[in-house]
Order: sequence, then C-alpha cells, then structure tokens
Amino acid sequence: MTTKLSLTGRTWIVRDSTKAVDVALHPDQLLLMLCAARGIDPRNDKQNIVSSSVFTDINKATERIWLAIKNKETVGIFGDYDCDGITSTAQLIRFFRRHNIEPIVRLPHRGKDGYGLKQHIIDEFIEKKTQLLITVDTGVGSVQEVRNAQRQGMDVIITDHHQPHHNLPPAVAIIHPQLSPDYPLPHPSGAGVVYQLINALEGGEWEDKHIDTALAMIGTIADVMELRGQNRLLVIQGLDAIKNLKDEPLASLISQAGINKDFITSTDIAFRIAPRINAAGRMTDPLIGLRALLEGGEALITLELLNEQRQKLTENLFKEALEEIESSPEQPFICIAREDFPEGIVGLLAGRLTEMFGKPSLVGRIKEDNCTSSLRSIPKYNITEGLDRCSDLLQYFGGHAQAAGCTFSTDLLDELRDRLSADVQKHTKAEDLLPTIEIDSELRPSDITLKLCEGLTYLEPFGKGNPEPLFIIKNVQIDYQRCVGTDGAHLQGNIAGNKMIGFRLGHLQEQLTGPVDIVCKLGIDTWNGNMRPQLFVEDICLPTEAILLTRERMVG
Repeated sequence: MTTKLSLTGRTWIVRDSTKAVDVALHPDQLLLMLCAARGIDPRNDKQNIVSSSVFTDINKATERIWLAIKNKETVGIFGDYDCDGITSTAQLIRFFRRHNIEPIVRLPHRGKDGYGLKQHIIDEFIEKKTQLLITVDTGVGSVQEVRNAQRQGMDVIITDHHQPHHNLPPAVAIIHPQLSPDYPLPHPSGAGVVYQLINALEGGEWEDKHIDTALAMIGTIADVMELRGQNRLLVIQGLDAIKNLKDEPLASLISQAGINKDFITSTDIAFRIAPRINAAGRMTDPLIGLRALLEGGEALITLELLNEQRQKLTENLFKEALEEIESSPEQPFICIAREDFPEGIVGLLAGRLTEMFGKPSLVGRIKEDNCTSSLRSIPKYNITEGLDRCSDLLQYFGGHAQAAGCTFSTDLLDELRDRLSADVQKHTKAEDLLPTIEIDSELRPSDITLKLCEGLTYLEPFGKGNPEPLFIIKNVQIDYQRCVGTDGAHLQGNIAGNKMIGFRLGHLQEQLTGPVDIVCKLGIDTWNGNMRPQLFVEDICLPTEAILLTRERMVG
C-alpha cells in the first residue's frame, strides 16, 4: 500500500460531517457537531454518578466491611503500583481512618513483586493476622491466591476493573463493572470502583469528600478511561473538587507541578499530575507516591526528583529503541526486549512506539530466564484478546483492550513475537496499521478567533473518548520560526498573527521554507491580562503531499 504521508509520517483523516460548516458564521454549530461526533451531551454534565447499587455483590462487601469496623478487625489493603492503584488505595485508607481503623497497606514493587496479588503477599497478610483483605485495582485474576487466603481464615473482598478471566476468585465479594450487567458503559477505573464502594459505605456524603472525588478523578484520567458517561461526570466533579482544596498534600502536589488549582484541566492531570504519582512506582517504591498524597512533606520532594529522573531515562531509552526498531524488517507488531529496560519504563516506551508507528507493540525487560513486558495497542486490535490466544506461551497476562502486561520465559520471546504478529495481521487490515491523526474540521486562518477558542472549552474535560479537537489549516506560512527547548526539540513561530508551538517538531524546521498545511489544537494565550488565540501544532504537511482521507474511506 503506497501513500504519501505528513512530515512526521502520519496519514491525516478528516471527518466528513464538519467540513461544510462556516465557522466564522456558525461557531456554535461546529461545537454541536463536535459533541455529536463524540457522543457527548453537555446537558447531562449536571447529572449524578450512578448508584453504587448497580454493582453485583455491593451489599455483601459493605456488610462485611462494617462488620470488620464494628469488631475492630485487622484490615489489610492491597493495591497496585500505578497512579490508579495508588489513588484507589489512598481513598480506602482515608475511609478506614475516618472509622478509627489503621489498615495494613501493601503496594507491590514492580521489580521485586511484579504485578498482582501473589502468594508471598498473602502470606505477609496472614502473618500479620489480617482478618479482612481488600484489593483495589487488582485481584480479579488471583484465583488460587484468594482460595489459599480463605483456607487460612482470611476473608477477601476484590475491587477491580481489569479483564476477568474464565475462573473467578472465591472472594466474599467482587466489585467489578464487567461482572455487574447493569453498570453502564464506559466502565470506571480502579479508583472509580473504590469511589463507588465508599459512596455505598458512607451513604453518599462524608467529611472531606472532595479529596476522594479528586483522587478518583486522577485515577480515572491516569488509567486512560473513556471520558464519556459516568467517567465524564466523575472527572468534571473531581476537577471542581480540586478548587475546594486548601492546604492538603494534594494541593501541594498540584502547586509543585506549577498548576493553578482554580484553572486546572484534565490535560494538566494527564501530563503533569498523574506522571508524578506514577514516577514512584516506575522508578522505585510506589509507597512514596501514596505518602505524597496522604502526608506530603519529604515524599513530595522525592516524588518530584523521581519524575525528573523518569523523564530523562525514558527519553534516552526511547532513542535507543528507535534505532533498533528502524534497522529491523517492517512487521505488523513491534517487539523489543532488553536487559537494560527498567520494568517501570517499558509501558511508557510501548506507548510512544505505538503512537509513532500506529502498530501494537510489546516492550519487555529481560531478567535472567523471564521477560516482563508491557503492551500497547491500536483501536482496531484488542491486545488482551490477542494475548489470550497466545496464553499457552505465557506465565501471566492481564489488562485492557489497548494496554496490557504479560510475563513469559525469555526463550519464548521469538515465538511469542511471531504468534502475535500473525494474530495482528489476521485481525486487522493494512490501513489499520498506519500511524494516523484524526481531524475534526477544516478551518481558515480567519476562523481562529478568541470566541471560538473559548467555545471549545465547553467540550472539556478532554481525554480518551473525547479527544481535544484537531483542525486542519491549509496553505499557511509559519513566520518567525525558531527551535526552543532542550536540544531545540520544539518549533515556535507565528501563523496568521497567532502564536504557535509544535512540541517535538523542531527537527522539521529546515523543511519549512514555504507554505504548509498544519493540524493543530486551539488554545488561549494569556499574557499581562490579555488573551488571544494560540495554535498547538500537532503535524505538518507540504501542501502537495497532504493525504486527506475521510473516516468512511479509511474504514471501507
């Protein structure tokens, strides 16, 4: 399949539905079309979160937890090392502390423990005489471990949202949206599930509820849940809750990230808050992230340093991975594993590779006889189903449609790569495996007004399922070009009198000697009390090279 691509190697897809809108005359019509294309009705943004009663086993869970509180039992909480797991754990700790119980808390270490509830962790809780163990953001796949816990007299409640396997653990209760037929799509994150459990326990209202709402919102965004339906409502409420923070640790974290909490957005959470919380589990101990959220202080300072280290390490390893991949024959599935890839970074590398090449990817850490890997995928290929079809090669796997993890014997790496490559090829079309950028509408330079930029904010919060709108502007000149940032990585300039910046596009400057077509997001630049439009350029194409496919043509 031969096609001309943009200067970054991507194919542009334009929605037919918005091309005919005269934005200058009808900006509101454009906003309505953008909402319709995303399945969003802003009129529903004032609704309430769905009742926790839709969860199967919710009554069993709440009754067992209140019994533990009444009898002052020893309660354990087992979470996960990522931001969703950490914010889930923080909510549950806060619940038990409100009711005068200090729970035993255990978060897994990526390198020492791996993912999920393992037998040695069960043994730790048993040794500490734990009577009730609650898992958050994990546990639905730990059948044997839960069975062993029950045999030793420890009750287990599971709260999770990952893909359930065929056999379920024999827990007292499993709070899981996929096991609750009445729970509406899209499903919540682990932090969203715990928030629903606490809602049921507390009857909908409790002291400092705004903190837990904010924590659930952060977990939802960090785990890349679709921001429609209940998730959209939770994120709207969580962003609003942040404005009510005072001197709590979360407020300090937001301030440390250079964000004004009164103007915080979902994009700030996704790119500046969640990565900081995640840095603890990626680089060392996730308990640092948990302490930062609950206590602040030194843990916040450490978290900032870990995040800086994470950024530098990821960038260096990504460059090395690119060199290795670009020298290999082209395949429908990207697979790379090395001994020097830290387990906390492989997911970031996989995400970057899938975004760049438009193909599912596996990036693994080889440690002696085993390889621990993270996988990322494209919308047209369910990576967890692909792993299920290769499960005979795996020691463990789990995750979501577009993000998963697995562990396997190192000597099976080549066979797993070949099997997954064949599986991807079988379940996708060639055009599904092209790096693409989907454009909402075409604009003229004269359409870019402050009124339009302000109107677009009504579509927020942005995220998966509701991406920030992208626009194509044809045949424009980028004036006053210059490269900025570390090693000149970013492109800065001016388009039609408006400031523009293209992150990671600095390497294209030498090719920009004449008019170009651009794909951009629109924002507002505020300086000295004045506001004006600003363009955030995502991609650039020479006018004669532009390939504009409609979504219908791409699918068909």
